[in-house]
Amino acid sequence: MRLGEIVETLIQLHNEYRLTFEEDEAVCAACNILDRLPRMMDEETAKAILQKKEKQSA
Repeated sequence: MRLGEIVETLIQLHNEYRLTFEEDEAVCAACNILDRLPRMMDEETAKAILQKKEKQSA
């Protein structure tokens, strides 16, 4: 699934379901973060960076 599709799915959740305030805030924050990634870099580069950071924190 591409990042844009994930953002679209989260927006759909935001619009169609009754979310608690905390859930709504989390969905909005995730959308804002994910929405910036494709403009910053391609999908493979973003995945590589995230995997590297994941390994460093483990």
